[in-house]
Amino acid sequence: MQQSALQPGKLVRFGVFEADVDAGELRKNGVRVKIQDLPFRALKCLLDRPQEVITRDEFRQVLWPEDVFVDFDHGISSAINRLRDALGDSADNPRYIETLPKRGYRFIAALPEPARGKLVMLAVLPFQNLSDDPEQEFFSDGLTEEMITRLARLNPEQLGVIARTSSMRYKKTTKGVER
Repeated sequence: MQQSALQPGKLVRFGVFEADVDAGELRKNGVRVKIQDLPFRALKCLLDRPQEVITRDEFRQVLWPEDVFVDFDHGISSAINRLRDALGDSADNPRYIETLPKRGYRFIAALPEPARGKLVMLAVLPFQNLSDDPEQEFFSDGLTEEMITRLARLNPEQLGVIARTSSMRYKKTTKGVER
């Protein structure tokens, strides 16, 4: 099976659900849904290739190491059934997981497309030292750096943060920011 296209730390949203692929957590309307490891790994496999058929053999390769000997067909069916239970899905009238008899399974729900080319740039203006102690200046500078760092990690595909060196030129000035 091919290498995962899911990005580390990524939250995948579909319908009222959100899957945190790193934490192995599934949430429905923000509330954590109880799901075992094997069904979650099956979900991750399906989310990695939405709208594509994942064969039972591909599931076997992802869910169990080569040296494990189990009833793979029963194990895969059981994992998919538990996943459907967690999603409130049905094999007869699927909203998320479609069964293709003798072929495999397919994730059929629409996944939101990531916004491309819409990068919003943000500048964090320097925090001001409001204490009367000039030796505390490092604290306000540290807050500025920490805010820049945390904002830059939020969603790098859609949010850019102006570098600290560029925004620090506004420290202790009253000049406006040009567009």
